[in-house]
Amino acid sequence: MDGGNCMKSYLIILILIGIVLISSCIMRETQPEIQKTTTMTEKTPERKISENLIAENIFSSDILESFKLSPDGKRVAYINILDDKQSCVVDGKEGKQYEGIGKGTLVFSPDSRRIAYAAQVGNKWIVVVDGIEEKQYDGIGIPIFSPNSKRMAYMVQIDDRQFVVVDGKEGKQYEGIGEGTLVFSPDSRRIAYAAQMGDKWVVVVDEIEGKQYDSLFGEGIIFDSSNGLHYLATSGTGIYAIQEEN
Repeated sequence: MDGGNCMKSYLIILILIGIVLISSCIMRETQPEIQKTTTMTEKTPERKISENLIAENIFSSDILESFKLSPDGKRVAYINILDDKQSCVVDGKEGKQYEGIGKGTLVFSPDSRRIAYAAQVGNKWIVVVDGIEEKQYDGIGIPIFSPNSKRMAYMVQIDDRQFVVVDGKEGKQYEGIGEGTLVFSPDSRRIAYAAQMGDKWVVVVDEIEGKQYDSLFGEGIIFDSSNGLHYLATSGTGIYAIQEEN
């Protein structure tokens, strides 16, 4: 083979090698990159559970439904039923027996130190606070404690009139007191509730009556602060969002 042919063959070989290298580079650039994944075993956090046996489960469904745990989770109370009598058992200690204890009236104070409930004495009802009986009435609502646990209020009924008792002091009598409207302010200094006057309703704050409306509805009376509250009311064809400042 002469020199010219050798040179041509050498050039052809170089060209072919270049084509192969260029094609390889193009394929690498255009081929989708495979994402590398790593499998990690995540450890599930362990829940710390502490069990405290309160009593053996030998109670009827009525008694079980009455069990109440204090806000701090350290105390327990329930209504015991024996024959035709009922009593409140707090931390395993049974209280005085009554003709009945109002369903849903057993409540702990926010600080878990106090307890109250409505009890039936003959044909009358009383509120029992920390084992002490208060005045008798024809009917009694669910007692509530103030946020600081130092005060207490509840609705009562005499004949066809209803009113609120706050710290043992009776308020003005009305045709009705709105169910679930009784509320303390966040600082425990003030108290408000809805009262019926004829066919109208008013919000009473510290025994001072507000404007009359056809009805109050919604989530009830809500204190925004110690000096302000709001609620929903209707008057004629209007629905109003009421904001009160005092």
